[in-house]
Amino acid sequence: MKRFPIFALVVSVLLIVACVAPGMAAPTATPAPTDTPQPTFTPLPTETPTLVPTSTPDTTATAVAMATETADAVLTDLDKMLGDSEIAYKEGHLAWQQAKPMSVNLHGPSTDYLEVGQNLTAGDFILKTDVTWNATGLLVCGVTFRSEPNLEVGRQYQFLFMRFSGLPAWAIEVHEFGYFKNSPTDVQYSAAVDQGNDGTNQIILIARGEQFNLYINKVSQGRYFDYSKQRMDGAFAFLAAQESGDGSCEFENSWVWSLDKE
Repeated sequence: MKRFPIFALVVSVLLIVACVAPGMAAPTATPAPTDTPQPTFTPLPTETPTLVPTSTPDTTATAVAMATETADAVLTDLDKMLGDSEIAYKEGHLAWQQAKPMSVNLHGPSTDYLEVGQNLTAGDFILKTDVTWNATGLLVCGVTFRSEPNLEVGRQYQFLFMRFSGLPAWAIEVHEFGYFKNSPTDVQYSAAVDQGNDGTNQIILIARGEQFNLYINKVSQGRYFDYSKQRMDGAFAFLAAQESGDGSCEFENSWVWSLDKE
């Protein structure tokens, strides 16, 4: 209670007592009140602001979303190319996509391989890649598929196409122990192949059982069969080969769409 109201109340009581009629006993004097000490001010604790927690990125969810977006983009490309075909590509799934360009560089007579995807295997699939070649002479670029684990000597299929002036040749072959065994297509020739140095050719290879379909620069090269079914599943690799000089085959924008049942 504040001091001023207390003082006013005491004065009012004294005035009433002074007005009491004569003969009445004077009231016993009331001791003057002492000052009531002011309460000690206790400061309130300083309010500490509550920090809003920062969100933690969900890396797994982000990766899944990116993979889904990538698969949708591939599926859109397949719709444009195979929408009117009998190939049941919509039942498949994206098995592998290239993250950065891969180059096979050669010097002198040599052949070299680059494995595609870690532990990636498939039997029925659609493979797409953009191949840029550069060479001082004859050069072969290609894709190994359905290969046994040892890429150099294992039995495997190979799609090969050749850079040589006036000879736009390609073939699908079976190799074993590092040597040609036979070919379900024999050597074919296609005006769709860009043979220019530093030229880029888009290859789309479709393998289903013993049947193979091939597109070069979006031009169909036909349908071929290997009824011997020499390899029905296996690994992938990019490859290059030449007889002399310097050369390179660079592969980019590549993916494998598996048609195998999960």
